[in-house]
Amino acid sequence: MPIRLKPLVTSLLLGMSCLTGSNSMAMESTTTAGLPQTYRLEEVSVRLTRQPGRPNFPLQRISLTGKGSATLERDGQSQPFHYTAQDLLGVLNELYRIRFFDLAKNYSTRHSVSLKDDGTVITGHLRLQDASSTTVCFAVAAYEKCVTYTTEGPYELEKLTQRVFAQAEQLAGKTLPQK
Repeated sequence: MPIRLKPLVTSLLLGMSCLTGSNSMAMESTTTAGLPQTYRLEEVSVRLTRQPGRPNFPLQRISLTGKGSATLERDGQSQPFHYTAQDLLGVLNELYRIRFFDLAKNYSTRHSVSLKDDGTVITGHLRLQDASSTTVCFAVAAYEKCVTYTTEGPYELEKLTQRVFAQAEQLAGKTLPQK
């Protein structure tokens, strides 16, 4: 009888380890703390803001909601347009694909190091106050994540921003000036 229990115990242990393994893999797929794992599309808002570095250039902003409404702002004027749930899901999928929720909050500071003659390393941090920047924000329920960056990236986030602005321009029937 003890001989027959050995395959049963081995099978049980193997089954438990498979369950534990799949459970840990599910845990690994979670993103930033505070970001809900499930939420309703109607609760989502995505904002993209292009802040000009020069005073004579207009601020440009796009606000997208999960309710299908969207707004394109420039020169202090708002132009509403319809944004489909599928289009918003495409933006959300892209945010997850590029790991937006793991990005740093700010990419507008340049970091550098230099070496003095005596062998000391000096770190430098330069933030150009008059440089143009883009901020992308995602909000759902009490969670909000914003990333601000300059022309130096993150590149994939800038590609997404360009695509959303081009699509908004087309849907709103307006032409936006180049940044």
